Amino acid sequence: MDSYKKETHRYAFELVKAAREMAVDIAEKLPHLTEIRSNYQAEALKIRINKKFN
Repeated sequence: MDSYKKETHRYAFELVKAAREMAVDIAEKLPHLTEIRSNYQAEALKIRINKKFN
């Protein structure tokens, strides 16, 4: 889909595109942005848990 190497980059660029048309706090609540953010946070949590128990 996108050529961004990291999910954080993808989220940041999508947020900037949406923020050009509306306020940032409203843009953060858009469904595709919340999905990107939640996927990234879930992956970070998995990594954090694995580091804790290994």
